[in-house]
Amino acid sequence: MSHKLPPDIADRLLDRLSEDDAFREMFRRDPRAALASVGYADAADTSLEDGAWSCLHGENLPDKQALKDARRALHEQMTSQDGMSFVIFKVSAD
Repeated sequence: MSHKLPPDIADRLLDRLSEDDAFREMFRRDPRAALASVGYADAADTSLEDGAWSCLHGENLPDKQALKDARRALHEQMTSQDGMSFVIFKVSAD
């Protein structure tokens, strides 16, 4: 399964992570639920065991400003043709 996100979903995800504290907390607890809440249908499909949420981990979520500063690079990672091949937010956004 591809871990690529559609550009509009990546935009919504990054918008919410950059601005919404309640959403950031949801993302820390359950990245899959957070993706489903921004309209990513695969995340809402409970029959799927693996997906983009497997590469998104909230325990080291950068602060809001760091996400804004790294937005272009993060968007490219999430939407690239290769999909996400490594864990996003396990590393610093610096």
